[in-house]
Amino acid sequence: MFGKIRVVHNHLRLYKKLELLRGRLTLPIVSFCKPYVAYMGTDRSVVIITQPATKESSEYCNNKISQSRSRMATSGIVESFPTGALVPKAETGVLNFLQKYPDYDGRDVTIAIFDSGVDPRATGLETLCDGKSVKVIERYDCSGCGDVDMRKKVTPDDKGCLKGLSGNTLKLSPELLALNTDPEKAVRVGLKSFSDLVPPKVRNNIALQAKLKNWDQPHKTATANASRKIAEFESQNPGEASKLPWDKKIVKDNLDYELDMLNSYEKLYTDIKISYDCLLFPIDKGWLAIIDTTEQGDLERALRISEYSLTHETRNVDDFLSISINVHDEGNVLEIVGMCSPHGTHVASIASGNHSSRDVDGVAPNAKIVSMTIGDGRLGSMETGTALVRAMTKVMELCRDGLRIDVINMSYGEHANWSNSGRIGELMNEVVNKYGVVWVASAGNHGPALCTVGTPPDISQPSLIGVGAYVSPQMMEAEYAMREKLPGNVYTWTSRDPCIDGGQGVTVCAPGGAIASVPQFTMSKSQLMNGTSMAAPHVAGAVALLISGLKQQNIEYSPYSIKRALSVTATKLGYVDPFAQGHGLLNVEKAFEHLTEHRESKDNLLRFAVRVGANQDKGIHLRQGVLQKCIDYNVTVEPVFFNDKEAEPKDKFNFNVRLNLISSATWVQCGAFLDLSYGIRSLGVRVDPTGLEPGVHTAVIRAFDTECVQKGSLFEIPVTVVQPHVLECGQNSPVFEPASNKGDRSVEFQPNTIQRDFIMVPDKATWAELRMRVTDPNRGKDVGKFFVHTNQLLPKQSCRKLETMKIVAVGSEVESTMSFKVKAGKILELCIAKYWSNYGQSHLTYSLQFRGLDAQNPNAYVMHAGKGIHKLEIESLVSEELQPQLQLKNAAVVLRPSEAKVSPLSATRDVIPDGRQVYQNLLVYNLNVAKPAEVAFYAPMFNDLLYESEFESQMWMLYDTNKALLATGDAHSHTFYTKLEKGEYTVRLQVRHEKRELLDKIAEATLVAAFKLANVMSLDFYENYNQCVVGGRKFTSAIVRSTRLLYIAPIAQERLNKANLPAQCAWLSGNLVFPQDEAGRRVASYPFNYILNPAEKKTHTNGSGNGSSSGGTAAAASATNPTNSAKPKAPASPPGATSVSNPAAGDGLNVQSDAPPESGAAVGSPKKGKSNADEYAESLRDFQCSQISKCELEIGEKIYNEVVAAHPKHLQANLLLIQNIESTNLKAQFPLGFANFANASNCAGQEAGEGGEKQKEDQKKVRSSLERIVKLADKVVVETDADALLSYYGLKNDTRADAAKIKTNMDKQKNSLVEALSKKGIALAKLAVLDGKLKDRLGEINDLYTEVIKFVDANDSKGIQFSLWHAYANDHYGRMYKYVIKMLEEKRTREHFEELAAINGALGHEHIRTAINRMTVTAFPSSFRLF
Repeated sequence: MFGKIRVVHNHLRLYKKLELLRGRLTLPIVSFCKPYVAYMGTDRSVVIITQPATKESSEYCNNKISQSRSRMATSGIVESFPTGALVPKAETGVLNFLQKYPDYDGRDVTIAIFDSGVDPRATGLETLCDGKSVKVIERYDCSGCGDVDMRKKVTPDDKGCLKGLSGNTLKLSPELLALNTDPEKAVRVGLKSFSDLVPPKVRNNIALQAKLKNWDQPHKTATANASRKIAEFESQNPGEASKLPWDKKIVKDNLDYELDMLNSYEKLYTDIKISYDCLLFPIDKGWLAIIDTTEQGDLERALRISEYSLTHETRNVDDFLSISINVHDEGNVLEIVGMCSPHGTHVASIASGNHSSRDVDGVAPNAKIVSMTIGDGRLGSMETGTALVRAMTKVMELCRDGLRIDVINMSYGEHANWSNSGRIGELMNEVVNKYGVVWVASAGNHGPALCTVGTPPDISQPSLIGVGAYVSPQMMEAEYAMREKLPGNVYTWTSRDPCIDGGQGVTVCAPGGAIASVPQFTMSKSQLMNGTSMAAPHVAGAVALLISGLKQQNIEYSPYSIKRALSVTATKLGYVDPFAQGHGLLNVEKAFEHLTEHRESKDNLLRFAVRVGANQDKGIHLRQGVLQKCIDYNVTVEPVFFNDKEAEPKDKFNFNVRLNLISSATWVQCGAFLDLSYGIRSLGVRVDPTGLEPGVHTAVIRAFDTECVQKGSLFEIPVTVVQPHVLECGQNSPVFEPASNKGDRSVEFQPNTIQRDFIMVPDKATWAELRMRVTDPNRGKDVGKFFVHTNQLLPKQSCRKLETMKIVAVGSEVESTMSFKVKAGKILELCIAKYWSNYGQSHLTYSLQFRGLDAQNPNAYVMHAGKGIHKLEIESLVSEELQPQLQLKNAAVVLRPSEAKVSPLSATRDVIPDGRQVYQNLLVYNLNVAKPAEVAFYAPMFNDLLYESEFESQMWMLYDTNKALLATGDAHSHTFYTKLEKGEYTVRLQVRHEKRELLDKIAEATLVAAFKLANVMSLDFYENYNQCVVGGRKFTSAIVRSTRLLYIAPIAQERLNKANLPAQCAWLSGNLVFPQDEAGRRVASYPFNYILNPAEKKTHTNGSGNGSSSGGTAAAASATNPTNSAKPKAPASPPGATSVSNPAAGDGLNVQSDAPPESGAAVGSPKKGKSNADEYAESLRDFQCSQISKCELEIGEKIYNEVVAAHPKHLQANLLLIQNIESTNLKAQFPLGFANFANASNCAGQEAGEGGEKQKEDQKKVRSSLERIVKLADKVVVETDADALLSYYGLKNDTRADAAKIKTNMDKQKNSLVEALSKKGIALAKLAVLDGKLKDRLGEINDLYTEVIKFVDANDSKGIQFSLWHAYANDHYGRMYKYVIKMLEEKRTREHFEELAAINGALGHEHIRTAINRMTVTAFPSSFRLF
């Protein structure tokens, strides 16, 4: 159709006939004569396509071009947007490839996305190119975050009703009942909190939208009404509130508390989590799940959804979140699949998005997607070993079952401490080497320093394709709105080779930014994201194109042939950092040509395992110091067939290749030839670094098949050598300055220029100061944007252990400085890069000065209290000002497992093909928190290990006594603190492995609970040993020129006691700093541990748990002493006594025994003034009293009668019998709960039949019990002289000799009286409620209340229950709220929450009642959550 093209390129106009064009040029489908932006390599060209034919068409075209140019020249408006660069494809030849091979668009290829979840409803991810077939064919949440325990079965009644785990009644319609194919018509029930199925930001958006829709209007109205009532009261009762009479004062308090309640719930609203009842039952095809999103049991309006694998259904829970489901273990587990971030959808869109506009398509638009969620929403989208193993297991299963996974994209990863071993890496290798899946992984965003490649791709074998991030000029224009384009380059932050063991982690680089589709919950069609996370799916999509073509041409391939093709055909960018680009920029066309050209190559199904030295490294990496001699390495090479165990023996026998080994540098030498059969061969490699200048030097040994050199190298041995600068240390601080040929000693930086200096850190140096200034004279206040990255590699530790990363603005007027910590004797990489998008040329001068103060003696930073004085031998690099500071900030409690059980996991999800069952060791720990604290948890044996760990996963969950999940942690949880209230807690730790015997070995693994101290403990320093012993003159500061000795004294026991340390505290931890220099103090700090003395043995426990003795130091013991809580119980409090925190015992209050204070005296030693007979009688009485409340009511009555007969004045027996009556015949209802019970009983009692008679009988029993309580309480009230008590407590000072004994006796009488008054008041109020005459008895209740508050505050634990009932009797719902909240501080129960909901219902605050009901459901689950 077209005979001529006009190309405008670099201001040159070229006219060529199509048949004369030897190179390839993408010719897209465009409007006639419309200018179009096309790409030739990394350059941009404007292509105008014209017809060769008629005069009319030529004139029309010229007129259109002239008009277009005229409009654009006058308006400055460009009429077309460079949409092709939003999801870039031209840079890597993808557009040309699809132009040439339109059918190789990813069809018949499946990409598994290991990420945060893919949204099948996102734009471009709905269908394949035919517009009908589903693109996302499978969707799994492998993390367990979406799992719901559905083991409980319930059979609906005749009306189709059943009780959900939320407590709501759920009703199934006849239609739904008919769908159920369960033989017994049973329905599985579960409960799921949806808060962690979406990212925190989206969760907040959902909460804010719900707040706006359902909360704000009624809450603002309620708040305004409450404020109005207060104003009216104050206008009617002018004057100070404190001078109001008591009856007016409680009215005012009630109004204030109502407003407080409204304000408190306003603050709480966004933190309220929503949990939904889930139902599951089998149907003709699979399973049907029903999620009660109405929260009212109306299942007709609830969400219904079937298994995704069968139906590809997704449903919206609300306006934001769409979900799908899977079912496991024959219905025991319902897996709800959400998304923990938009990341996975964006990644999938780059790899395989299919849009109406081809410009914004993904790389392989016709490839299918399998979504594997490996990010766990409980951990803020962090991947876990569990998720990775389950995802890999699923890939293996799908491959085995015929639904082949061709490519995995994993834009996730961490930095491992070592890479030559690890459970996760072993399974990754198995997926590639046995199942033939091409695995593409992002290299990481942790550059520009070297050795920053993440894991993966840095695992034990170089089996994965690692990808770096590239940015083209067109991306700069279309994605980043840059005012001018810069040359294409890698991003400054993309991670750099080599791996720490010398291997090559970056295979190729690809475009690392895109504006692509994101999930619906973002309320955005697309977003800009950048990172190697975006570069990896570009390569994964490109691999899908290659595999699509290879399949259609019936060409056999393997992950090894694919990786080699990408490597040998990549476009090496000579001006781009070689450590960031791997073999170069991806070139899809050339890779496909390579694969087709060498389709018959005998090594297509082979990998070559290269191992260096005893550590089995993947390459050679020398970075240990100054290298002054040659070093010889033994390198082994082993050819390994794909799926080696099942490969044909004859293929192994017949394999032979003759290799030519070529070194790229003369300082790396090896033999020239290697004859390689199927077995391990060794070769010697000599590295001669003696002539190398300071800096980093790289070389590579490439192995070529002598029969076919043109197909490129079969394997490579990478070599990296670092020669450091060595500084001279004299009287002054060592200073490094870079070499420069400029007069001002500056270094020239263009955008993305990287300057690397390697310096041997001087002995005794502990921190360094970098000083930078731009010398360009005309910059003025304009600044350069520089990325500074310093790094030191430590043995068996990741690159992140000792590094600093910072973007620094550097100008010419003021010197920019930054300080960072260093380690002496290790090579420091100082990497300074001008940020990739920072325009202009800069000339930078910089210098690095080393300084140092450090304690050189062994174990200087660990102090044992039992060893007494601790010595520090402090040395300085040069003369330095010393001003030490030691602050202890955390207290560590070592928890030992109370239970450790090894058991097999799911028979469907956790069995690695073929038949390799994965087991768990579930370890349980108990923790007592004596007062509110912030606590972090970690398991030392597994901490900071994930990919490199021998075990495939470790995760812990923290629960309160109600089994509510409070926090979740994994391998990197030691720095995350959770606020805990006073109470008992359980931590469940799961460790997984397929070898049961390995799990048995960790049965005693400990867990550390690190408490933040309320007040930092600072320790003093002494210059003189004797002064340290006697606590004399302290050391503050001095100049250190060589060595100085300082001493630290153990912490005094009294100080530890005052610190209120947690029970069983093992050590204290904090930081020690030495320099006076502020910059040095910020960075040169050292972790310091103070080991406490062993816990003292005690004969009883204090409830701290852990299954061990609760003995501790005096300091630890003081933490459990209730010095800052309510008054302690008397020593001889009877075992049956209950407190307000135990509502199961009725409206109980603390009960005090009248046993004398000396009751702890030795048996057989009569008390002073008492005979043995008296002593015996009292002991018998006390024992009988202790049994009154414990025994059954009938026996308790009998014991009571015996005690009263023998001791008529012993009032305590009456109170103990009241407790027994309450626990036996009275349920522990709060006022509104009891009122509902009474109303229900009255209604039921009016019904005819057996049920009505039973209700009448029950009510009669309750009434009888209440009347008995009133009589028993009256006995105590009558026998107690209240006036005498008031007179006593009115005394300012008691000067009598036995004042202490008198006080003890008076306190007991007072407590008994208060309890009796409270019990009587509550019983009278309950009787009035039963009779429906509460207002008639209000006066009597008020009188009792005034008597109680004469002795205790209304909030006091001894009277708070009656205060609550008094508030109810007076319709004081604000006071009721305040009292219930006070009780909640002691113990959280479901009854407390239900009473709060009822209080708000009584006030008409239905929106708050709904919110509290949601809180109740979440706070009181029926079981522990699944891992």
